[in-house]
Amino acid sequence: MPELNPHLAAPLSVFGAPPRDAAMAAILVHGRGQSPALMKEMVADRCGRSDIAWFAPAAADGTWYPERFIEPLSRNEPQLSQALERLEVLSRELVTLGFPYESQVLIGFSQGACLCSEFVWRQDRRYGALIAFTGGLIGPPQMPRQVVPACLRKMPVLLSTCAQDPHVPLDSVQESARLFRTAGADVRLVVEPGCEHAIRDTELTFANIAMARCAPQAD
Repeated sequence: MPELNPHLAAPLSVFGAPPRDAAMAAILVHGRGQSPALMKEMVADRCGRSDIAWFAPAAADGTWYPERFIEPLSRNEPQLSQALERLEVLSRELVTLGFPYESQVLIGFSQGACLCSEFVWRQDRRYGALIAFTGGLIGPPQMPRQVVPACLRKMPVLLSTCAQDPHVPLDSVQESARLFRTAGADVRLVVEPGCEHAIRDTELTFANIAMARCAPQAD
């Protein structure tokens, strides 16, 4: 019998504009030991966007996967695949609510930023934007990756962090930026000074710019 996915049983928080009135949907993914309520406070309330419907899933036991994001993928399974499935299920539900994939933005912080980055990278579809606050692709440094350029071409991607973050190595964020650029994404890498593990106002400014640029891919 397949193992049940505990993330699918965790609650979903919805706030912001009513879906019928929203210009886009944001999938807002919290970090390790955090919550949708904290993400609302750190991101949604500070963005000042009244036209976004925010959908914030909760991780089972507050954690999307057990080990650091730079460990071999096998060390974070099966929880990693379960966490990716949670985002996939939510994304498909948003389509039924009237938000095509290109009107969906993936936004995460720390562990949530890593999960969003990995989710977008693995898809065979285009999303409106990826905004990863202090995170990057999941897996050890220099891990070989299959690239699907057609899906990522010109997609806005924001990867932001601080130079001495205590949890996320700067090299990993920089490597993720290089990979997304190689795949054709329109990448902005923001590295702030200091070591505070948080979302700074500068990063939110760039996030708003990325969301304002969300548009269907031109043929």
